[in-house]
Amino acid sequence: MEALLCKRLGDPTSSSEPPIELTQNHPIPKLDSPTAVRIKIKATSLTFATYLKILGKYQEKHPLPFIPGSDYAGTVDAVGPSVTKFKVGDYVCAVSPIGSFATFIVQDQSRLFEVPKGCDLVAAAGLPVAFGTSHLALVHRANLTSSQVHRARAASLASQDTGDLRGFERQNRN
Repeated sequence: MEALLCKRLGDPTSSSEPPIELTQNHPIPKLDSPTAVRIKIKATSLTFATYLKILGKYQEKHPLPFIPGSDYAGTVDAVGPSVTKFKVGDYVCAVSPIGSFATFIVQDQSRLFEVPKGCDLVAAAGLPVAFGTSHLALVHRANLTSSQVHRARAASLASQDTGDLRGFERQNRN
């Protein structure tokens, strides 16, 4: 399978000696427990946390080499014998400490969220981190309520969607 492999820590934007390399023949991960699910990744995102992990400046350090990437969405490719929540072909999204910059990833069924058929998997890939972060910021930190105005200037799509779901009025001002 294809995978973006971090072989050493450093700046991934460096053109002289980048720490990441695209590999074409990385082994497809095996189901490692009875409740494991293998997902064929359709979409993933580049987060600041992933960037920090490649730099070696994130609080969690992963042994080299590792496949970066955290939040993703895709289609269930294989299931362990005790999996009860998902079947091959189901759409799912999740967040993982590492591993989403690859064709396949394996996670326990308890870590996966079902994505309804017809939902855009590219949008679903941003739900676990981007949507969750904006929801936490707006609802739990800013304590916004439905009677308050949500002013969205350069806000991310995820924060706008969070505001819409909570019933906030959005005003765009120039």
